[in-house]
Amino acid sequence: MMMMGVMLIGFAQNQRPVSEYYVTPQLAEEITAAKVEDLRANNPEELLRVNYTMFNYALVTSKLWDGNFQQMGMLEKYLPEGMTYLEEDIIQKGYVNPYKWNLPQDTYRYNLFKLRHEGYYVIVMPKVTWEERLNAHLHQYGF
Repeated sequence: MMMMGVMLIGFAQNQRPVSEYYVTPQLAEEITAAKVEDLRANNPEELLRVNYTMFNYALVTSKLWDGNFQQMGMLEKYLPEGMTYLEEDIIQKGYVNPYKWNLPQDTYRYNLFKLRHEGYYVIVMPKVTWEERLNAHLHQYGF
């Protein structure tokens, strides 16, 4: 019983308080500062989820690794109707906003979207990997 208490104390000490969670300014693309503070106060798990998803769901890379990639064609094929974009902006940011773009996610394979700029790609993690990483992120804050 004593060992269980020590383990729980150690676990609690490793958690970060949500009040110290840094919400990146780019989240303003998706939600207002007032909504951020509302989520921080009333639904911190959702705030963590939205912020993490914004920057980790669809990442830009210039280097591919050995992996199980599914070729999805050109990124622009998935451009929402009426929306415009500049590849230079996507490359500079390093991510694609998953709340604006509808980029599919495979259960077990990385989805690979080509950019017109030679050697740049957008990668969407497999659902299994994504859920593991998102849950690990939430776990850091006690969720």
